[in-house]
Amino acid sequence: MAYYGSRGSQMRVQYYSNAVPSEMPPSYQPESNAQIDMDLKGGKKISILKVCVYVLVGFTLLGAVILSNVQQLQISNSITEKKQEYVNLQSDLVRVQSKLAGKTSNKDIQEYAENVLGMRTVDGSQIEFVEIHKNDVVEIPAEEQNVFVKVKTWFDNFVEYLRG
Repeated sequence: MAYYGSRGSQMRVQYYSNAVPSEMPPSYQPESNAQIDMDLKGGKKISILKVCVYVLVGFTLLGAVILSNVQQLQISNSITEKKQEYVNLQSDLVRVQSKLAGKTSNKDIQEYAENVLGMRTVDGSQIEFVEIHKNDVVEIPAEEQNVFVKVKTWFDNFVEYLRG
């Protein structure tokens, strides 16, 4: 067994076994292997390649979340702009409708007729009365139809009744 103790920057190793202190354990020489393994808590080993893949997947997911947030913000800004445009158009509609209502008032129509069209208001002397006689009414008697025309008319009416 060995006891490791430290004082400042010096490290002291004491051996408590039957081994002679001059027999030091051989120095560790790492193997030059392209795949380096890392020990985790459970004794499982994960290669550097797997760690890189996991990090890459993590950054990809993070990038996807950021991209979706940016797109959501752009759509939200677009919706806000369209709502503002809608409010502006509604106010323009109210303004135009009130302007139209003002132009179609009786006073404006009368002024337009007098000034632009040269019309005048009606005087009592310009009114003429027309008398209509009710006795002069012309009545046209119904034509007499022969038997074949009456049968055809009855048959047409019957077919229309059946069709609904």
